[in-house]
Formats: sequence, C-alpha cells, structure tokens
Amino acid sequence: MPEIPYKLLSKQLSRPDLLVTELEGLEDYFHDATEDKGTPQAVVFAEDESDVVTTARFCQQNHLPLIPRGAGTGLSGGCVPTLGGIVLSVERMKKLEIDSRNRIAYVGPGVITKELQDEAEKLGVTYPPDPASYDESTLAGNVAENAGGLRCRRFGVTRDYVIGLRSVTMSGEIIETGVFSANACFGLGDLLVGSEGTLAVVTEIAVRLVPIPKVGDTILVAFDNPKDAAQTVSDITRAGIIPTVLEYLDGDAADCSNKYERTEGLDSVAAIVLIETPFEDRQECAGKIERFCQANHCSYFRIESEPEKVEKLWKVRRNLSKAVKEMGKVRVSEDVAVPNSKFPILVEFVLKLNASSPLRINAFGHAGDGNLHVNFLSMSGAPEELALMEGAIEQLLKKALDLGGTLSGEHGIGLAKRRYLRLEFDGATIDYMKRVKSVFDPENLLNPGKIF
Repeated sequence: MPEIPYKLLSKQLSRPDLLVTELEGLEDYFHDATEDKGTPQAVVFAEDESDVVTTARFCQQNHLPLIPRGAGTGLSGGCVPTLGGIVLSVERMKKLEIDSRNRIAYVGPGVITKELQDEAEKLGVTYPPDPASYDESTLAGNVAENAGGLRCRRFGVTRDYVIGLRSVTMSGEIIETGVFSANACFGLGDLLVGSEGTLAVVTEIAVRLVPIPKVGDTILVAFDNPKDAAQTVSDITRAGIIPTVLEYLDGDAADCSNKYERTEGLDSVAAIVLIETPFEDRQECAGKIERFCQANHCSYFRIESEPEKVEKLWKVRRNLSKAVKEMGKVRVSEDVAVPNSKFPILVEFVLKLNASSPLRINAFGHAGDGNLHVNFLSMSGAPEELALMEGAIEQLLKKALDLGGTLSGEHGIGLAKRRYLRLEFDGATIDYMKRVKSVFDPENLLNPGKIF
C-alpha cells in the first residue's frame, strides 16, 4: 500500500497544524455517543471552507475515507471512522451572523445550537429547534440528522428552518442551495438535510428565525401507571391541543433523572408527562390538560410559570441522557416513532420488554409526535447481556414498524440501524437511495458504511 503524503496535505491547509496524525489524546474522535468505535489515520480541524475543500480533494486523490464530525453527540454511530481514513472536524468553523430584520442567521457548521439561540434572542428573534443536546450539539450535526427536539410538535424540526446550505462534495466542489444560490434551482438542500453526512460536508447554514414566542405554563404530571400517562398524551393530541412541548418519561427514566438531580414530585412515580402550554390560551389549555390528567388518574399535578422554577422542571428531561448513561456499563439508545394514537401501545410494549428481560430498559421522548427514546442498559457489560440487548432492540424496531411507525425519529440510521433498513424500506427504494449516494460520491469515500 503506497504511503499517504500527509505532509502535502498539511502544507495545503490554511495552517499546517490543522492536520494531526499522532492521535494519542484524541480518542474522543474515534466515537460518538454510542458504544461504536473506530480508529482514523488522521484528524483535520478545519477552520474554513477552503480546509474542507482541500481535505476532500486529498482524500479522493488518495482513495481515503472522509468522515465529517461535529460535536460527536450523535446516537447512531454516524461519525465513527470504521474504515480508517480522515476525521474532518468542523467544530472550529464558528461563523455566526444574524440578520434580525430579515430573520435569517448565517452560521458555520461548528456553532452549537444553544449558542445560536442565545445570540438570536438578544436581538428579539429565536431559532426554535431544540434537541435535548442543544447545549453541546452543532448545527452541522442537527442538519445531518434532521434533528427534532422538545418543541418539535409545535414548531417543527431542523428541515423546517434551513433555507440555504453551502456544502463541499467529495470531489471538492461547492454546492450552493437556497439563499446561497443566485437562481431558483432543484431542491438539493432538502436532499442534504438528513443525509447523515454521506452526500456532502456542510460548511455554512442559513436558517430562518422567528419572533420569540411568549412562554406559557409548564406542567409536570406524575402517574402510578405508565399506560395512563401514555393515554393522557394520546387524549391531548386527539383533542386538537398542540402544546409547545409534550414529553413523556417512564418511571425508571424519571428515577434516573431524579437520582442525577432531585426534583420534587418524582419520588416513586411510574411515569411523568412534562408539558409547556402555548401562551395564547394558556389557562384554557392548562384546564383541558388537567381534566385529561385527572380522568387518567394522575397522582401529582403541578403548574409553574416562574422562570427559575420552570427551568428546574425541564432539567428532569434535559438531564436524562447523561443520567441514564451513568446507570449502566453499556447503554444503547433507540428512537423509534409511531402514530400518536399508537403511542400507548408502544409504551406498554416497552414495559413488558423490561419486565421480561434481565436488562434495564426505560423510555422517554417527544410524545407529542410519537417519538419514543428507549434505553437498553447492561449493568455488567457481559457478552450474554449484550446478545440479549441485540434481540430486544430488534423486537422494539419490529414492533414500531408493525404499529405503522419508523426505525428512527431523529437519531438517524448510521451504523446502529443499517442492518434493519430493509425491515422498513423495500429493495427498490433502497436501490434508489444508493443511486443518489453514488451520484455525489461514486467511490463511496464520504462517511462510508453509514445507512447502507
């Protein structure tokens, strides 16, 4: 195998030290938030678009895999360098320009979601998508996975706010879509959002901003039976109520969060529902929600409007990923989604799965759109438990599909679910997906092994 001329690449970058080939101490770049790991041959810390172009061309000329990476918070193995190659980190690309008059932000791929929100809100506008990892995930990662968030039921997901992209192909060509394009053109931006970094490397994102919505009340409700909590979610949706946020946590997930940071009302509950009402009809909405909760035998009902107390309640949900991860030696988090009317059935299925397994299995998620995140925890990490985990995950995925749902609500397919893709899509559909991939990346060098 010919030697890779890394010195040539370092000279072509905007600074030679942006290329690192001695990787001791950079093990974080071998994985994301999953258990999957791989070892790259080098890491490039791009600081501008020219670094991305240079690295892509170098990889194509030397037939090297190129793996784009944001903050590494993904839960599908989407930035794991399984075939070696170069990890291209965009975390230093931090451009952030806000045109508040036209309600547009122009952001680099390394901007953290909350950074954008905080800066926009200083100018009286905001960026609504808010994945639970919003204080650490990058906009590029959000675009790659079409991330949702706690407010997605009311305000939509990443795709609904992206109005333009600059991206670099594997051959080093720059694609401009939306507001970056001078002319109306084929909607390539819609193709790139959610493509999991397999088609092009995003180098700049234009997003639509909105006026800061007034905040309604936050409601925390506890139940002694998870099915009652899930039924409450379904009842709220069926009644045509669209809360700003509607989140579900089963008792075990709530217990994990409560041990991580204690919250009043979460001791010994079987499930909780967290709700933020729209400001416009907050009292009427809260009244209807309370009636549904009482009808479904809630054991605790609390409404807060003071910002400090509200923030403490939302920590219950935002702490969850970190809290659950601390509870076992191995954690796998899945994110199936089903029609909202089938949400109670899915919740009951997870309860039975947990009761029949030596694994610890808990669930939480964006209940307003039927998205349930299910955590599978092995307390020992023993091979036999990991084998049981694989079987339980497959049961969950098949059940979601049987209920008319999908394999992934927002985490993506990546490495984690690629072997299950044919359970959801027929051969012709997958074939056409692969054909699209081959147009952008005929040698399959950009984030190879992901999705397919």
